[in-house]
Amino acid sequence: MKKVLSDTKLKQELTILANKLNSKCEEVGGGITFICVLNGGFMFFSDLVKLIKYPIKIDFIQCKSYNDNQQQELEIIKDIDSDIQDHTIFIIDDILDSGNTMKHLTTHFGPERHGAKNIFTVTAVHKENVDFPNNYFIYKQPENVNPWYVGYGMDDKGYNRNLNSINAV
Repeated sequence: MKKVLSDTKLKQELTILANKLNSKCEEVGGGITFICVLNGGFMFFSDLVKLIKYPIKIDFIQCKSYNDNQQQELEIIKDIDSDIQDHTIFIIDDILDSGNTMKHLTTHFGPERHGAKNIFTVTAVHKENVDFPNNYFIYKQPENVNPWYVGYGMDDKGYNRNLNSINAV
């Protein structure tokens, strides 16, 4: 396992990201909801929302898109409880990989279903993804590498979510 972001570097990058999101919240104004994608997004989400200065609602959605390390069709296990009609939402997850989860959730929360007026995506790790070029993130995967990440909410067969760093296996 190779450490790609230490605890100290995570905190620094998290502060930079929170400042960007605080500015975006001020810019869009109105009702704002931060939605955590469980299980992977919980550590990142918890640290991030503590740094948001704008008044926000928070909610949680639980999805499953992996069985061990194999991607499968997305299944929503627990939906949000909040009314997000005409809200700006920030979907917070651990990693933007194939984009399948975010594609599904942006449709799920969009005008046709839950009625969000603006949707922004935020992840701890951002792998290059043409469908989400404006994703907010704290770590961008270098080109020409594709490791499996663990720690800071990301797991390997259920283990290592609790590491306070981001690591490549």
